Amino acid sequence: MAGSITTVGLSTLALLSPGAGAAGPVERAPSPAYTTPAERREAGSSHRLTDWLTASALLESERQRQWTRGGSDEKRSTVAEQTTTAQWALLAFADGPVQAEWVLEYETGTDKPTLDEAVVTVADDDWEITVGRQYTPLGRYFSHFPTGPMLEFGETRAEGVALGLAASDRLELTLMRHAGRARPAGDSRWSLDWATGLEADVGSGWSVGTSYQSDLADALDGLPDVVRHRYRRRVPAAATFVRWRNQRFDASAEWLGALRPFAELAPALDRPSAWNLELAHFVDRRFFWAARIEGSDDLADAPRRRWGVSASWLPNRWLGISVEYLQGRILGEAPDDGETAPDARVRQIGIRLSLTP
Repeated sequence: MAGSITTVGLSTLALLSPGAGAAGPVERAPSPAYTTPAERREAGSSHRLTDWLTASALLESERQRQWTRGGSDEKRSTVAEQTTTAQWALLAFADGPVQAEWVLEYETGTDKPTLDEAVVTVADDDWEITVGRQYTPLGRYFSHFPTGPMLEFGETRAEGVALGLAASDRLELTLMRHAGRARPAGDSRWSLDWATGLEADVGSGWSVGTSYQSDLADALDGLPDVVRHRYRRRVPAAATFVRWRNQRFDASAEWLGALRPFAELAPALDRPSAWNLELAHFVDRRFFWAARIEGSDDLADAPRRRWGVSASWLPNRWLGISVEYLQGRILGEAPDDGETAPDARVRQIGIRLSLTP
């Protein structure tokens, strides 16, 4: 999980608002980096291949370094990683009531590309139905940093059906039924789970939202392997956020966590949760900086508290550059004699580059 290491990184910073138009890159002004995983999946300059098919791409190259000092053995360690990620997206029939979208991703160090999303959407003015491989509405994961917030442990991708309803111009409801990747003991080869999300624009730049998922064990990562197979009972999760934005600032507060303990896990890890506070200042259209304070409880290998700053520069519409510094503490594990082990101090520096050809 990204939240568990300190990094010096080179990675790509994506630009928002893919356009559409004639063949070749779509002309547009620089815009801020994506602020949610969903926006990242939509990042990239659009190229119209035919009258009905549009393609986009995103290339990210990231180099990370982490320093850890302290812990039960009082040792120092350094971890350096370099990762390159390529993402391709195809959107068919973008102007019609029925659309199809595929997002394919490849990361160095993996054996093969991953089908991130593959959906067909039927939409009207006030509703839409999306069928296929997609992300559940649990959490939004707002961030302007190259390293995502620790609460991303709850991000969940599954095959399912989602219904989106616009109750008004300022209120949106999402309901989803999906095939769970984990299942309680006694269930068949697969089980049906569900998730829901509600978001509201309350005016003056403020928005709020809440979401719920019937089984947190369906999440992609961040949880011990023991909860990914057979377990005693489902553990639901909830998330909530408050956000305020204007042309110069973007402030957000978000929380995500389990609503009851996992019976299979030790008391120190049985009810994971995390929160994140961020403030971003857009100095101009090409440069912005951000500050973050976040924390976690019962989350394996994650800092109990962490803070950091980042700065991002967009020299043109294809390229983004971002640097970050994060520092936190991981609580020491108690040895057999019951005494508390020293905390481990973790520092992270990162540089991210992104290209949207």
